[in-house]
Amino acid sequence: MTRADVRRPGRVLHVLKYYRPAFTGEGVFLERSSAVMQELAPELGHDLLVTHTPRPPQDPAACTTIGHVIYLSDHPLGTLRRQLRMAAWFLANLHRYRVVHVRTHADWYFVTYLLARLARRRLILSATLDDSLPVLINQYRPSLRRLAARGFRLFDGYVSISPKLDAETRGIAPAARCHLIPCGVSIPLAPPDGRARMRQNLGIGAEELVLLFVGGLGARKDPLFLVRALPRILAARPDTRLILVGPVLEEAHLEAIRGVIAARNLGDRVILAGEQRDPHPYFLAADILVFASHLEGFGTVVPEAMAHGLPVVVRHLPGVNDSFVLQDETGYLFDDEEGYVAAVTSLAADATLRARLGAEGRKLARGRFGMRGVAERYLAVYGTKLDPVAPEETRLGATASVLDRRFHAPLAPPADSPPLLITMVDAEEAFDWSGPFRRDAPDVASMSAQERAHRIFEKHGVVPLYLVDYPVATQEAGRAPLRELLADGACEIGAQMHPWVTPPFTEEVNERNSYAGNLPVDLELAKARCLTDALAEAFGEAPRIYRTGRFGAGPRTADILKSLGYLADSSVTPHWPAGGVTGGPAGNWAFSAKPYWTDRDRTLLEIPVSAALVGHLAGTRAEGLAPQIFGRGGERLRLGGALARFGLLERIRLSPEGMTLEEAKRLTRHMLAQGHRSFVLTYHSPSLAPGNTPYVRDAAQLARFLGWLDDYYAFFREEVGGRFGSWRDLRGVAPAGRATATVAA
Repeated sequence: MTRADVRRPGRVLHVLKYYRPAFTGEGVFLERSSAVMQELAPELGHDLLVTHTPRPPQDPAACTTIGHVIYLSDHPLGTLRRQLRMAAWFLANLHRYRVVHVRTHADWYFVTYLLARLARRRLILSATLDDSLPVLINQYRPSLRRLAARGFRLFDGYVSISPKLDAETRGIAPAARCHLIPCGVSIPLAPPDGRARMRQNLGIGAEELVLLFVGGLGARKDPLFLVRALPRILAARPDTRLILVGPVLEEAHLEAIRGVIAARNLGDRVILAGEQRDPHPYFLAADILVFASHLEGFGTVVPEAMAHGLPVVVRHLPGVNDSFVLQDETGYLFDDEEGYVAAVTSLAADATLRARLGAEGRKLARGRFGMRGVAERYLAVYGTKLDPVAPEETRLGATASVLDRRFHAPLAPPADSPPLLITMVDAEEAFDWSGPFRRDAPDVASMSAQERAHRIFEKHGVVPLYLVDYPVATQEAGRAPLRELLADGACEIGAQMHPWVTPPFTEEVNERNSYAGNLPVDLELAKARCLTDALAEAFGEAPRIYRTGRFGAGPRTADILKSLGYLADSSVTPHWPAGGVTGGPAGNWAFSAKPYWTDRDRTLLEIPVSAALVGHLAGTRAEGLAPQIFGRGGERLRLGGALARFGLLERIRLSPEGMTLEEAKRLTRHMLAQGHRSFVLTYHSPSLAPGNTPYVRDAAQLARFLGWLDDYYAFFREEVGGRFGSWRDLRGVAPAGRATATVAA
């Protein structure tokens, strides 16, 4: 992709008073908007400083596009101590940032704002609830208000999320610095059966009427109002259900809700769903959004519901929601219980009316509040220029990562399970490994040579996984041999991304772009989708395990895989950085070869290639030195070879390519001693035809290659006491969707 690089690199520091585990709508909006900003301006990083919420015992990281979440303290602080700590933190760290975006007024004394201004950082202030400039100034004593007003003039820009807040701020601030930017909505792609599946999970019938509330359970949002009014709606529509989705903000409010449910016998009519990391499936299951909040800066949940195609019934908040909740066009506004009940019962009785209002609401919300447009406006406020051909929003989440350890959880090994060996073959075209990357060399003739290894696989009961790239999947010479093996149950099929030979071809062919994770997110997604569709067409079933060629996973690769329905990835090779070249993705020096979940929901499993540092010096200290020992400088000094000869430290991965059989055995014994219970052996398919790879140049080397496989499988079964299996054994799924027992990691 030949996009002009007109964007200025740097980082934005976002400042919030409260963040996870405390619930704030502004925090959720930051998570969602940063994902889209990262797609539009990947050079601009985003960090978050949390001033009031103490650091939780466990990292609550919820968004991969917020690089660092910094909590000011481990425990609650008094006002003065907090202000002093903020000032000290800014003095030490302000040089890292180009923009400081204060999303809630957190510095009562303006010290950090002054520091940012003196450092010539762009300084932005948001108004999100009842915090327009006049309101903030009036929170100070009368004698200090003039001084406070001068303090707020330090800001370069004032963002308001509703017309009401914007009008209040414009009354005292220069118009050129005022920006009306609503909260954006970003709706993920919905599975075709999402509504039916969610209703089934909730125990709701297909024809029942579902009212949905999403927000915190507290007096301001007032879901109690909805519960109290429910009997009147049930009188007109007895099959109505009310779902309350959101965290408990006030225990007393929750108890009042439970009291009404018990007193009016509503136990089977109200579902208390609690806080949901992803509320979108609940929108799919609903028929009407109901919202009784008394105070909002914007009320993002309302246009979010509209974008899902739901009619909305919302308490009227002048200047906040009356510009998009249009009476009898996109929904209804109410002021009291009578108006609320009348609006809901009219919608309950008329499915055609619900469909009409829902369609108009979807059109309005997606056109006016689409996250891409909102993100563009924020980036403009930050002073970031965008490429004229900036991508469309991908609608991906930002909740999983192959590389970001904040989101990782180890796969728990069950007791007494024998070691498992998985064989993965990179099924790809042959090309000149020493030459430049080319799109016009898709030679897949070596796929017919795979039968040479299958004689050994059959002898040992091994069923390999072929990770197939686009040229192999789309040419008969490549896919035909695999179809035969697949039909005989002699192999499994997964996906492998070589971006330089996978459409669409909009990027330059070069070293940097040979790593899929370096591509713009929309292009990486488009290529992954194209590859997935090609494999589904070639083999009759969509692949469910993936590998980025050259082990070049990027910051959004896991989100892409989740969106395409993948269950596992194998794009990490520990202690082997991806090529070690300028522009390549971050190296994997300190990763373990033990499988891990890439997301908190545990939907995508990472299964690394088996590799480790082995020797007397192996350990955490060696991991820190490995980049120097095995990097370019260490290679010039031949440090790795010297340490290996004395048995002090060597880098080994489980492959017949470039590794001796004795090295593979040492690696296996070392990993077993470190508690590993699963192993991944890998090689490239062109190695089975001499002359294609540096590892097999002639018939003699091919014989040694095949002998290596035969001897290692015998070693693993006889000495290790292991077994041969599938990635599905780890992930806990069977080919036809039947559940299987998860084995040791």
